[in-house]
Amino acid sequence: MKLKQIALISSSIILSSCALLGPDYHEPQLNAPQAWSARDGNTAQSIESMPDMAWWQKFNDSQLNRLIESALVHNNNLQVAMGNLLQAQASLKKAQMGWVPTLSIGGTGFAGQYFNPGFQNNSSYPLLNSVSQNNPQNFDGYAFGAMPSYTLNVFSLIKQGEIAKLNVALQKQSVNAMRLAVISQVANSYFTLLGLHKQLELQQQMLADARDLRKYNQIQYRKGSIGQLNLEGLDQFISSLEAKIPEIEDSITQTENALQVLTNNNPGKIQMGNTFDNINTDGIIPVNLPSEVLKSRPDIAVAEYQLQVNNANIGAVTSQFFPTISLTGNVGQMTMQLSNLFNAGGDFWFGALGAAMPVFNLGLYADVDKAKGGYYAAYYNYIQTVRNAFSQVDNGLSKHDSLTKQYKIQEAGYQKAQNMYAIGQKQYKNGAISLANTVGFKLNIDYTKAGLNQLKIQQLNSIVNLYQVLGGGYNYESSLTTIKKFNDDHDIN
Repeated sequence: MKLKQIALISSSIILSSCALLGPDYHEPQLNAPQAWSARDGNTAQSIESMPDMAWWQKFNDSQLNRLIESALVHNNNLQVAMGNLLQAQASLKKAQMGWVPTLSIGGTGFAGQYFNPGFQNNSSYPLLNSVSQNNPQNFDGYAFGAMPSYTLNVFSLIKQGEIAKLNVALQKQSVNAMRLAVISQVANSYFTLLGLHKQLELQQQMLADARDLRKYNQIQYRKGSIGQLNLEGLDQFISSLEAKIPEIEDSITQTENALQVLTNNNPGKIQMGNTFDNINTDGIIPVNLPSEVLKSRPDIAVAEYQLQVNNANIGAVTSQFFPTISLTGNVGQMTMQLSNLFNAGGDFWFGALGAAMPVFNLGLYADVDKAKGGYYAAYYNYIQTVRNAFSQVDNGLSKHDSLTKQYKIQEAGYQKAQNMYAIGQKQYKNGAISLANTVGFKLNIDYTKAGLNQLKIQQLNSIVNLYQVLGGGYNYESSLTTIKKFNDDHDIN
C-alpha cells in the first residue's frame, strides 16, 4: 500500500476517533436570580457596559484619575499577570509548532585500525588489498547530513492545542481581574487618604476645643464653682484626644505608601487633588441585571476557562491510549577517508516509519481518573465563584443602602448639634449659661462631624466595592494605558 493511501486512511481514522478524546464541554446551567434582593434607592438599572465605564472620573478628581492610570501602566502585580499571558501565548505557539517536523544537521568523524593475522581479502573492496597478516592498517572517515524527524500523537496535539488556546484566554481574563483589583485598591486607598487628612483636621480641632474647655473650667475651679475631679476628667479626655493624632498620622503614612506601591513608586507623600468635603457621594449607581454579572466579572470567566481546561485535559490524558507515530530519516554524504573531506563522497539517504501505543499501562487509567477529579473540582469552583459573585453584589447593594441611610440620620444629628451650639451662644450672651457650656456644645459638633467623616469614608469604599463586584472599569484604556511595554520591548495587544 502506498504511503499516501496510508496517510488518507490514518486521517479518516483520526477524524472518526475524535469523539473518544473526552466529553464535550457544556456550560453549567445556573439558576441565576432575576433581581437583586437588596433594595438600594441610589441605584438604577442600566444598559451601559460596566467593564468599559471609567466610573472613578465621576468624582472629578484629577489626582485620582492620574493615580489609577499610573497604576494601570506600572503596577507590578499587573505586570506579573501580563508576563503570565506572554508565557501562555508562547505555549500556544509551541503547541501549534508540534505539527511541524524537526530538522537536525549533524556530522561525525571516525578513525580506527584493522588487522587480522589470518586475514585474506575475499571481497571486492580495494582498500582491503593492502591488509596483510603482519601489517595492520589504519582507516578513517566522516559522515554528515540532515536528519528530519516527526513524532506525533495526533489526538494529543489536538487536545494540547485546545488547552493552550484556553490558557491564553484564561490569562487574558486574569489580567482583567488584576486591572479590576488595582483600580479598586487605588480608589479605596485614595478616598481613605482624603478621609484620614480630614479626620486629622477634625481631631486637631477637637483637641483645641477640649483645651479651651479645660481653660474655662480652670477658671471655674479657681472660683470654686467646680471641683478637682472635673479637671482630672478633662485632662484624661485631652490625653485620649492627643493619643489619637499620632495614630492618624501613622495611618496617613501607611496609606500613602500603599498608594506608592500600587503605582510602583518608592515611599513618599501623595499630593491631594481635592478635599474630602468636596467629594460627592450622591448620584445614581448603575446596576445591571444579575445575569449580566456573569459577563462582566473576569473572575467568573477565569473559573469557567479553568473548567474548560480541565474538561479538555481529560481528552489530553485519554489521547495517550492512541498510537504515537514516528517518522525519521537521514540524508547526506559520507566517505571512508578523512583526507577526502573536501572531495566528493558517496551520497546516501534512508527513512523509517514506526508507530507505538500503550498495551499494558495501568497508570494511564489512574491519570484519566485524576483528570476527571480535576474537572469535578473545577466545576464546583465555578459554581462557588458565581454564587459568591451574586452574594457580593447583593451584599454590596445592601451595605451601600445602609450606609447612605446612616449618613442621612447622622447628618440630621449634625444639624441638631449646630442648632444647639447656636442656641448656646445666644444663652451665653444673655448670661444664661457659662462659656464652658458653650464650648461643650462646640465639642458636640466636633464629635458629630467626626462620625460623619467616618461614615463618608465607609460610604465611598462601599461605592468602590460595588463597582468592583459589578466588574466595572477594567476595559478602560487611555493614551497612557494602550501601550504596555516590557524591558525587552515585548508588547501585549
